[in-house]
Amino acid sequence: MTEVDEIVIKNFESKLSRLMDAYTQVSEENTLLREQLDRQSAELGKAREQYALLEKSYSDLRLAKIISATDDEIGDTQKRLSKLVREVDKCIALLNASEQKEDML
Repeated sequence: MTEVDEIVIKNFESKLSRLMDAYTQVSEENTLLREQLDRQSAELGKAREQYALLEKSYSDLRLAKIISATDDEIGDTQKRLSKLVREVDKCIALLNASEQKEDML
Protein backbone atom coordinates (compact mmCIF):
# COMPACT_ATOMS: atom_id res chain seq x y z
CA MET A 1 0.00 0.00 0.00
CA THR A 2 1.13 3.41 -0.75
CA GLU A 3 1.29 6.27 1.66
CA VAL A 4 -1.72 7.95 0.02
CA ASP A 5 -3.76 4.78 0.47
CA GLU A 6 -2.83 4.64 4.15
CA ILE A 7 -3.90 8.29 4.60
CA VAL A 8 -7.21 7.60 2.87
CA ILE A 9 -7.78 4.51 5.05
CA LYS A 10 -6.94 6.45 8.24
CA ASN A 11 -9.32 9.25 7.19
CA PHE A 12 -11.96 6.67 6.46
CA GLU A 13 -11.41 4.95 9.83
CA SER A 14 -11.52 8.32 11.58
CA LYS A 15 -14.74 9.31 9.86
CA LEU A 16 -16.24 5.87 10.48
CA SER A 17 -15.34 6.16 14.17
CA ARG A 18 -16.99 9.58 14.41
CA LEU A 19 -20.02 8.23 12.58
CA MET A 20 -20.28 5.30 14.99
CA ASP A 21 -19.95 7.67 17.97
CA ALA A 22 -22.66 9.91 16.52
CA TYR A 23 -24.87 6.86 15.95
CA THR A 24 -24.35 5.73 19.55
CA GLN A 25 -25.18 9.20 20.83
CA VAL A 26 -28.31 9.46 18.68
CA SER A 27 -29.35 5.96 19.68
CA GLU A 28 -29.03 6.82 23.40
CA GLU A 29 -30.94 10.07 22.86
CA ASN A 30 -33.64 8.15 21.00
CA THR A 31 -33.96 5.72 23.92
CA LEU A 32 -34.28 8.61 26.39
CA LEU A 33 -36.87 10.31 24.20
CA ARG A 34 -38.90 7.11 23.94
CA GLU A 35 -38.86 6.72 27.73
CA GLN A 36 -39.93 10.34 28.12
CA LEU A 37 -42.72 9.81 25.59
CA ASP A 38 -43.94 6.75 27.51
CA ARG A 39 -43.98 8.72 30.79
CA GLN A 40 -45.81 11.63 29.22
CA SER A 41 -48.31 9.29 27.58
CA ALA A 42 -49.03 7.76 30.99
CA GLU A 43 -49.41 11.24 32.51
CA LEU A 44 -51.76 12.22 29.69
CA GLY A 45 -53.88 9.14 30.34
CA LYS A 46 -54.11 10.03 34.04
CA ALA A 47 -54.96 13.65 33.19
CA ARG A 48 -57.72 12.50 30.83
CA GLU A 49 -59.18 10.25 33.53
CA GLN A 50 -59.05 13.10 36.03
CA TYR A 51 -60.67 15.42 33.48
CA ALA A 52 -63.49 12.95 32.93
CA LEU A 53 -64.07 12.66 36.70
CA LEU A 54 -64.03 16.44 37.12
CA GLU A 55 -66.40 16.89 34.21
CA LYS A 56 -68.82 14.39 35.74
CA SER A 57 -68.55 16.08 39.12
CA TYR A 58 -69.21 19.46 37.52
CA SER A 59 -72.23 18.08 35.69
CA ASP A 60 -73.57 16.58 38.93
CA LEU A 61 -72.99 19.86 40.75
CA ARG A 62 -74.84 21.82 38.06
CA LEU A 63 -77.76 19.41 38.27
CA ALA A 64 -77.84 19.68 42.07
CA LYS A 65 -77.78 23.46 41.83
CA ILE A 66 -80.64 23.46 39.34
CA ILE A 67 -82.70 21.25 41.64
CA SER A 68 -81.96 23.32 44.73
CA ALA A 69 -82.55 26.57 42.86
CA THR A 70 -85.93 25.24 41.81
CA ASP A 71 -86.86 24.55 45.44
CA ASP A 72 -85.80 28.06 46.42
CA GLU A 73 -87.72 29.54 43.53
CA ILE A 74 -90.85 27.61 44.51
CA GLY A 75 -90.64 29.01 48.04
CA ASP A 76 -90.12 32.55 46.75
CA THR A 77 -93.00 32.18 44.30
CA GLN A 78 -95.30 30.93 47.04
CA LYS A 79 -94.38 33.90 49.23
CA ARG A 80 -95.04 36.33 46.39
CA LEU A 81 -98.39 34.72 45.60
CA SER A 82 -99.43 34.81 49.24
CA LYS A 83 -98.56 38.51 49.39
CA LEU A 84 -100.59 39.19 46.22
CA VAL A 85 -103.58 37.26 47.59
CA ARG A 86 -103.45 39.31 50.82
CA GLU A 87 -103.36 42.53 48.79
CA VAL A 88 -106.34 41.39 46.68
CA ASP A 89 -108.23 40.46 49.87
CA LYS A 90 -107.53 43.94 51.27
CA CYS A 91 -108.78 45.53 48.05
CA ILE A 92 -111.96 43.44 48.15
CA ALA A 93 -112.50 44.35 51.79
CA LEU A 94 -112.06 48.04 50.97
CA LEU A 95 -114.52 47.77 48.08
CA ASN A 96 -117.05 45.98 50.29
CA ALA A 97 -116.61 48.63 52.98
CA SER A 98 -117.11 51.45 50.47
CA GLU A 99 -120.28 49.73 49.09
CA GLN A 100 -121.68 49.39 52.58
CA LYS A 101 -121.09 53.09 53.22
CA GLU A 102 -122.85 53.97 49.95
CA ASP A 103 -125.80 51.79 50.86
CA MET A 104 -126.14 53.51 54.20
CA LEU A 105 -126.24 56.93 52.65
